[in-house]
Amino acid sequence: MMTLLVWMMLLGALPPAGPSAGNDAGTVGTVAAVATVTSASGRLRVELRSASVPLRRGVQVFQVRISDAASGRPVPGVILTVQPWMPSMGHGISETPRITEREPGVFEVSELDLFMPGAWEMRFTLKGTVEDTATVALKLGR
Repeated sequence: MMTLLVWMMLLGALPPAGPSAGNDAGTVGTVAAVATVTSASGRLRVELRSASVPLRRGVQVFQVRISDAASGRPVPGVILTVQPWMPSMGHGISETPRITEREPGVFEVSELDLFMPGAWEMRFTLKGTVEDTATVALKLGR
């Protein structure tokens, strides 16, 4: 009887099963828009999406959508790089985030450890069929 009671207590302590950003090998599941900005040239729209809203410090997985600002169509042939930056502290992160193109104009940015709460910037460089930059401001909780 005691063993049964212990097992019931242990099972009750487990978190409920459900979707999360980390369950599918780092891929983004159900996502919500975090921010949308226009690129420096004004030609592109960069949308940042996440399954973990509100954003908290720690390892992030983002979906980034690059589209033509006028037509809204995805922009193929883009090579995306990202530099996470914490302006108030004057530093970024030492690891390079993994960027995977999922379809034309849609990228997954993973292995992105935003280790401190506060204001961060995602500084994007877009090359290939276009040459442009964009910066997305984020606020992370604890």
